[in-house]
Amino acid sequence: MNLKRFFVVRLLTLSMLVLTITSGVLAQQQPTGFVRTEKVDGVWWLISPEGEKFISLGVNHIEPHLWLAPYNKAKNLERYGSDFILPDGRFNPGGTAARKWIDNLRVICEDLHFNTFAKHTHPSIPATLYQDHIYYVASLETAPIGRWRQERGEGPRPDVFSQDFEHHLAQTVKAACMQHRNNRNLLGYLYADVPYWETYPSMRKTVSEKAMIYPWVNALLSLGEESEGKWKWIEILQKRYPSAEAAAEVWGMPISPAYGVSWDYLARLQTWFEPVDVERAQQDMELFMGMIAEQWYRLHHDYIRRYDPNHLILGDKSNIGSFRDWLVPTLKNYVDVVMIQSYATSKRDAEKAEWLYREIGKPIINGDGCFGFADPERQQLGIKGFRTGAKSTQEVAAMYQKYLQEIMATPYMIGWHHCGFMEQWDEAERGDVSTNENGFLDPFENYYTEWTDVIKTSNKAAIEWHLKAK
Repeated sequence: MNLKRFFVVRLLTLSMLVLTITSGVLAQQQPTGFVRTEKVDGVWWLISPEGEKFISLGVNHIEPHLWLAPYNKAKNLERYGSDFILPDGRFNPGGTAARKWIDNLRVICEDLHFNTFAKHTHPSIPATLYQDHIYYVASLETAPIGRWRQERGEGPRPDVFSQDFEHHLAQTVKAACMQHRNNRNLLGYLYADVPYWETYPSMRKTVSEKAMIYPWVNALLSLGEESEGKWKWIEILQKRYPSAEAAAEVWGMPISPAYGVSWDYLARLQTWFEPVDVERAQQDMELFMGMIAEQWYRLHHDYIRRYDPNHLILGDKSNIGSFRDWLVPTLKNYVDVVMIQSYATSKRDAEKAEWLYREIGKPIINGDGCFGFADPERQQLGIKGFRTGAKSTQEVAAMYQKYLQEIMATPYMIGWHHCGFMEQWDEAERGDVSTNENGFLDPFENYYTEWTDVIKTSNKAAIEWHLKAK
């Protein structure tokens, strides 16, 4: 073989080898130094900074109070060290014990094939304790728009159209981006935890409650004429009605026989809670909710991209049943991943998840969900995930495997963040809600082996399951 032919054959051989590698299951994608999403052969993936495909399997509720409850505080001080708490009894994030604690939790995650510290990693825990060792979510709550936060007295809902709110958001986003933008393990920025987009049907008892189902609209309608948000509302009415009188008739506002009513007068009113034409009023409110959502997401997106052009934008984590048509265009434009919360089976969620993907076209992560049952230590307050009907730890484990396997068979599902790490008992301090946290560890960090054995094998198999997604 002459030299020229040798090099031609060699080049063709190398080309075939490259083609074989890149078309196989071990093929890497282009490394960018940051986590991103990519659709490969019809299947969505998270792509690591090094270009490797992966799925986010996360744990939620790594919170110190669960380790400092009356029943396990002494044991955990013995395990991690007395400086786990300060002299006044509060969690000490700067001690050697806190680092030892987080290091041990990372070891547990690695053993069980979890790869992400997800939502509800408590803000008192410095990200520097874990951000260089595991994927994580950066929480970016610029306003308390979740129902559970407002029930704790936080609020009010912001006027997202105001300069004051934009200034507040810009400063908050900048601070977060300065902290996280250079970290390779950042999964992305997550906003509010379960926004209270709409009142629940069970809460709609009076005529007013049945009509005025959007808490954010209600909050802005209570503002005065000097507020930007109130005038955005008036702008919607001006586009939909030929006159202020026509709008006032739909909304049941007083109209003077001598002077009529003006747009300026309507802007001053705070009595928008008993519309006469409920159907027309509902259409008005849906348009306004679309405008509110657009402003909320656009501001977050634009300021994040100003200070961090590389990382994923996860948006809010919303209950899967709360997504509406008016939210779709905004999510399509301003998030990279749709974050849902669901404690249901994948079969029950299938129709809604299909609709979300079809309308938005972005991959989905279940950012908060689990299956559980209340044992004797959690009878008074119950446990998250109990509504799925499990009667034993073995049934919870079977549900875990079934759910993960089924969502991994879905080409647009790219992760599940499990609601709970260590189980909580009735005597512990409460967290976000009154029910107890779920957990595959007991309060003394012992594995529930009939569950964790299934977690370990299922999490390890998730990549292979997703490679076969159709």
